Amino acid sequence: MTTEQKLDRLTGIVETLAGAATAHDSVLEAHDRQIEALIVLAEKSRAAIDELRKEAARTERQWQAYLNTLPRQ
Repeated sequence: MTTEQKLDRLTGIVETLAGAATAHDSVLEAHDRQIEALIVLAEKSRAAIDELRKEAARTERQWQAYLNTLPRQ
């Protein structure tokens, strides 16, 4: 194999690797966007759960207040 052939072969390998690196970068960026979306969703879910806990506590207090109005036997 001549030096020219070796250089051509190496050039092809480098081009292939560059293409693979570019594709890999795209996959990583897509993965980062998915993670960011999941974080936003988790934050919204946390806020919703906190609000539901507050509402459950309010409802419990209202029921307890109602039960306290009933005659005791």
